[in-house]
Amino acid sequence: MLGIWKSEMERIWNRKSTYLLYVAYILIIVAIIWSHKITGTKVFRFGEGTMVVNNLNLPWLMMSEVALFLTTAMLPILYVDQLGGDLHSGAYRLYVLRPYRRFQFWLAKLLALSVTTIIFLGTSLLIGVIAGWWLFPHSSTFFKYGSSVTSTSSDAIPYVLAFYLVLTIVCLAKLMLSSVICLFVSRPLFSYIGIITLSAFLFQLFRPLIMLMDPFREILLALQVDNSFKFWMCVGGMIVICVIISFTRWQKKIV
Repeated sequence: MLGIWKSEMERIWNRKSTYLLYVAYILIIVAIIWSHKITGTKVFRFGEGTMVVNNLNLPWLMMSEVALFLTTAMLPILYVDQLGGDLHSGAYRLYVLRPYRRFQFWLAKLLALSVTTIIFLGTSLLIGVIAGWWLFPHSSTFFKYGSSVTSTSSDAIPYVLAFYLVLTIVCLAKLMLSSVICLFVSRPLFSYIGIITLSAFLFQLFRPLIMLMDPFREILLALQVDNSFKFWMCVGGMIVICVIISFTRWQKKIV
C-alpha cells in the first residue's frame, strides 16, 4: 500500500501541470499579500467592515481571496487532471494489473491528493507567517472574526492553526466530491464543469455548503462554537456520503 502511495505522489509531482498550478498558487498569494501591504487594511466581502492587517491576522485574513481561488479553480483543476485524466486516458487498465486489492489503488490516489492539498495549504500558511513578520506592523493584540473583544498574541497561533485545519477538512470534502464526479464523468473538462455546477447547486440546498466554493466566512463562523453545528453536520455528511459513493463506484467501474 505504501508503495502505491509513493508511486502516486511521484506521478502527481512529475506532471508539469501540477508545478504550474503550484507556481500560479504562490503568485496569487504574493499578489494578495502585496495588495494588503499597499492598503494596510482588509475589507471584508460580506459587509462586515474593515480590519487593520498586522502580523497576527495576515495568515488567515489573506485567505479570503486565496481560499476562493483554491476551492473554485486550483484544487478542482488538480483533482480532475489526476483523477479524471487518468480514468479517461485508460491509465488504470495497467495499474489494476498489479497484485493489490482494487480499492487500494483508489485509496492511494486519494491519499496522495490529500497530501498534495496539505502541501498547497501549508505553503500558504508559511508564506503568510513570513510575510506577516517581515512586511506588516507587529502587534500584541488582534480581533477574531466577528468579535469586538481583543485577543492577545498567544491566541493568534491556535486561531490560525484552527482556521487552516478546518480549511484542510473542507478541501478534503471537495476532493471527495471531485472523486465522485470524475468516476461518473471522466473527461477532465466536463468533470470540472460538473464539480462547479454541483457545488453551486448544493449550497442552494444547504447554505453552509457554500464552503465548497467560498469557504472563508463559513470557516470563521464555524470557529465560533455557537455557529458550528450546521457547518460540521454538512462537511461531515458530505465527506461520509462521497466516500461511500466514490469507493462503491470505483469497485464497480470498468477501467
